Amino acid sequence: MTKSAFSTSLRYILIEVFLDILYFPVWWYTKGLSRIVSYCIENLVKHERRLALRIWLQHLFKPMYGDYTKEGRIISFMMRVVVLLAKLVLIVFWVIYTGAVFILWLVIPLILIYYLLFQLFNAPFFDRLL
Repeated sequence: MTKSAFSTSLRYILIEVFLDILYFPVWWYTKGLSRIVSYCIENLVKHERRLALRIWLQHLFKPMYGDYTKEGRIISFMMRVVVLLAKLVLIVFWVIYTGAVFILWLVIPLILIYYLLFQLFNAPFFDRLL
């Protein structure tokens, strides 16, 4: 009694799909979460280096272009403060963006499950949550 290749393949595929569906939440909140955390950290470090905030902070009180006069020092300080504030605004934007990506990563499966159950059952419980 030999099984057909079709039934064996179909059974293998269905078992794999079922196991993948069961494994998905485990992967999402373990390996996937570690990947998104490393992406967020790398993203923030990359943008901090691109904006060179540490260098700007180190040289905040040094005069620009070697102008050591009182006026040159005041103008240099004011210009560096303005540029530093603009760079800080950009970094804050990237921190908010990266935090939103991380939170979205955590919440997306829950939202999908909620709407899946809502579509399948359309229970009054789900109507009260909206």
